[in-house]
Amino acid sequence: MGLQDGKVESACTHQLDDISSDVAEDTLADMSDGCTLLQLGLQHTNSSASQEYHLVAQHKTGSGEAEMACERMKTSIHTLFEQPLGVFIDAPWDTLGVATNQAMMHRNKPSCIAHFNRNPFELLVSGYLYHKAGSEPWLFQSFGSALNKSVESCQPDYRNGQMSGFCKGSETRYWDHIYTFGLAQVYMESREGDFADLLPDAKPDENFCDYLRRVDPDAGLAAQFIWAYNTTLAPMQFTNSYVQSSSQSCSLNVCYEDFNDNCNATWHRILQTWRVEEPQRSAMFRGAVGSCPGSEAAANRTESHSHNYMMELANVTSEPEYKLVSRARELDKVFMHGSLATLERDVGCAVTGKYVESSTADP
Repeated sequence: MGLQDGKVESACTHQLDDISSDVAEDTLADMSDGCTLLQLGLQHTNSSASQEYHLVAQHKTGSGEAEMACERMKTSIHTLFEQPLGVFIDAPWDTLGVATNQAMMHRNKPSCIAHFNRNPFELLVSGYLYHKAGSEPWLFQSFGSALNKSVESCQPDYRNGQMSGFCKGSETRYWDHIYTFGLAQVYMESREGDFADLLPDAKPDENFCDYLRRVDPDAGLAAQFIWAYNTTLAPMQFTNSYVQSSSQSCSLNVCYEDFNDNCNATWHRILQTWRVEEPQRSAMFRGAVGSCPGSEAAANRTESHSHNYMMELANVTSEPEYKLVSRARELDKVFMHGSLATLERDVGCAVTGKYVESSTADP
């Protein structure tokens, strides 16, 4: 549409400067390469050396937790073994985590996947509140800027047959493109389309954070759905189906809630499905459970990924999460053609914690 990038002094823009340096560094680190492929010192057979292990999560389905678990497993393995034998583990939120077709999931070596699902209504509400708090740098670009950038085409780049994380022929990161395209979609849908009657018109010089703070919760949840449709919901749906139908019997889907309900058992199930042999399995298990809720490492790392913490930091308030889930269910029936309810049945993950009306537990 060629709109110029507006310059606006917004509450969210000022807030970016107010976020403490440790939070800002954490957030920016999460938007970089993440837990990169690293050779693990697994001292075993040639089959082990040819295997890859992937913790795959989408935005707000546990990507921070997956990355932390990956880092801790690698540390635990390196503590036990000294000679790397070419076995890889990663948490590729910016490649496999945004995949929507088989070509994007392709790996040259046999791969085992643990995919993190999350209840889509819970995911929608968590994302809405997290973005309303202005928790990540990309939220501060204006809709006008997003519209300008979104006209540029972006096809996933492949190197040696595997998705590289970039747009083809460009240094633009693929995740950055689809996030920006999602912002442009919010702007356009606010003016015409199925959501136009519900959404106040977005302004060219306004950013997503300010928009979510300006509009009422129903409009905010609808805007979050529009943004999340291609960035999070579609990849989660595809990867869930991909793992279910995968010829690799060492892959599995898990629910975000599983790590709150019984984290140790969940990691045991993942490593058992991956068929990791001893003594490597015990080393990886020790590392992974160090990322479980309640651990010191989890408390330090996940704070900046929590919408509750970020909203308190930004002095932003909202009605209780369970009420927002109820709103989201009604919006799904009227405006979203039941797509969230269908996805909820497909992934089989329940609404938990604060997202349930009768619960007083932490999410």
